[in-house]
Amino acid sequence: MFGLRLSVFFAAFCVLIAPARALVDGPWVENEPARYRLIAAEVDGAPYAALQIDLKPGWHTYWRYPGASGLEPEFDFADSQGVRALAPLFPAPRFFDDGVGGFNGYKGMAGFVFPLIMQPSVELKMSGLIGVCREVCVPMDVAQKLVFNRDGLKSSPHKETIAALLKAQPQEPSKDLVIRSASFDGVSIQLVVSGNALDDVSVITIPGPHDIIGQPRIVGRDKDAFLFEISAWAKLDQPLIGRKLTFIVRAGERAIEQKIQVRDHRLLPQ
Repeated sequence: MFGLRLSVFFAAFCVLIAPARALVDGPWVENEPARYRLIAAEVDGAPYAALQIDLKPGWHTYWRYPGASGLEPEFDFADSQGVRALAPLFPAPRFFDDGVGGFNGYKGMAGFVFPLIMQPSVELKMSGLIGVCREVCVPMDVAQKLVFNRDGLKSSPHKETIAALLKAQPQEPSKDLVIRSASFDGVSIQLVVSGNALDDVSVITIPGPHDIIGQPRIVGRDKDAFLFEISAWAKLDQPLIGRKLTFIVRAGERAIEQKIQVRDHRLLPQ
């Protein structure tokens, strides 16, 4: 009888701890015009969670700086136990022209990654709000819970998915893709982008709160450089010259994020 009770207790104990080992992904939640789920895995020895978003054709969602139109994603993990989620890591965005200023974001399958600081076993609870847009923009609530431990993350089937999202972040500038200079002539920012195998080059500007920044346009190029002109305006007490602005530069599938000081265009070598 004692052996039977011990067996029953052991079986019940295994049932209780099994979700902590297995629940590294939630079910896909259908929420027109998109579906989403939360996944988790260990990548290169570090724990991560990620929100996967699968958008229907023609629909988009937004980057951390959505642009002239759009909704910045918001996430809350305050109700989690044994774990702290750090600020989300975003893949490099693309610019979409919607006819009213445009926005920065993603289409198709997208995802945001959250680095984790965790205890041996955790309960991760996420709630948030993202915007999805076509002709109209719709705020969409997202919420899901995962229960796992470190061993579960090590054996997670989602390592490659999260690793790909991490790799899709904007990289540091290098000789292969870099902003060589940024200057302001009183009307426009002049941005010189150089690198190797430049193809389909585009720029996204992250303005300050007192800036009005237009859309970049290419006004010159040679085999290893592009010259962009970006109309810009700032309040008198927030001059552009001398400040550092952040830009995302894309060349095909490559992308960098670079902060660079805006110089006086009149003082540049001619």
